[in-house]
Amino acid sequence: MPQPAVPADTNAIWRLDAAVQHAARDASVQQQAAVTVTARGLNWWGGPGVIWFGAVLWLGARAAGRRAVSRAALRGIEALVIASAVSAGIKGFAGRARPFVVPGEPWHWEFNHGWSDARFFSMPSGHTTATAAFTLAFVFATRGWPAAVRWSLGVPLLMAAVLVPAARVVSDQHWFSDVLAGLLIGTVTAVVIARVHRDRTPSRYDHVLLGAAAEERTS
Repeated sequence: MPQPAVPADTNAIWRLDAAVQHAARDASVQQQAAVTVTARGLNWWGGPGVIWFGAVLWLGARAAGRRAVSRAALRGIEALVIASAVSAGIKGFAGRARPFVVPGEPWHWEFNHGWSDARFFSMPSGHTTATAAFTLAFVFATRGWPAAVRWSLGVPLLMAAVLVPAARVVSDQHWFSDVLAGLLIGTVTAVVIARVHRDRTPSRYDHVLLGAAAEERTS
């Protein structure tokens, strides 16, 4: 795969995006069946997968009376919803073309297409935003759990949150800077959610969404 020509006036982010896309789309990577299958699974996880996981964990734990688990899953869902809304708004305004639309041309923006054409919905990566927000908010909410239990759930989620951005780049759906922006939005949202709930006492909101879980302090 030939290296695309680099205009002399490009900036460092442009160059990094172009270089990462070139490496990710190289035939030696794309022809690996394991890479293709893994990327497909991670793309599913970063989309509907993490949403279904969070909802089932929240409601299932609520029904089973597992207060701490239900609460942690709800914190993850809160972060996911808020971060995804922020991400969608930025996507619409930015109108950045996805890599497969303009290969080797990272700095391509169509501000009038951002709301109507998914091909110009690249910045930031929504999959990355969602998985980072859910995972970190969930892990923050498990402070105080037994270490073995906490990390048996947290480590696989953290690994997925790191691999989903790679899958989005390998799949040619996002530039490298798109996934970095998604990680930033997801991380900031999760930190804010954790701080908001750290010192608050249970409210009607907690009673409605957590049921018996609202009897404990939320954190």
